[in-house]
Amino acid sequence: MKKLSELLKSEKGNKIIFAAGIFLIAVIFLLSITGSGSSKQPEKEEKNVISQVEEYEQRLEQRLTGIINSIEGAENAKVMITLERTEENIYSDRETSVTATVTPTVRGAVVICGGSESAVVRQKISDAVCKALGISAARVCVTY
Repeated sequence: MKKLSELLKSEKGNKIIFAAGIFLIAVIFLLSITGSGSSKQPEKEEKNVISQVEEYEQRLEQRLTGIINSIEGAENAKVMITLERTEENIYSDRETSVTATVTPTVRGAVVICGGSESAVVRQKISDAVCKALGISAARVCVTY
């Protein structure tokens, strides 16, 4: 204890304390830049975005199923929609508030339903899906 106290009072001890202080400041600065202290938050936000995208897909599928089931000749429709990208937030210059949100774009749709063995019903379903989702017929598959 006595040797430690003498070391701290000496010039060499002051240099060691000064160097350790600079080292700690540098470590704190680097950690704040890399953001390793908040690694759990982005993970939570990413899961939240994924669940929001899945909810968006499900809402689109439910609405489209209702539309298809109301077409004469179509029955028991099942719909699957795939999205091109996830939802994006556009920030202002200061990156503190969201100024706009871009919803995901639809990549394609698959529709399975009774009655679609008829070419006329299949065409009506394909047209309805294309118009409702704003996609081309090449991105729609209708089958029975």
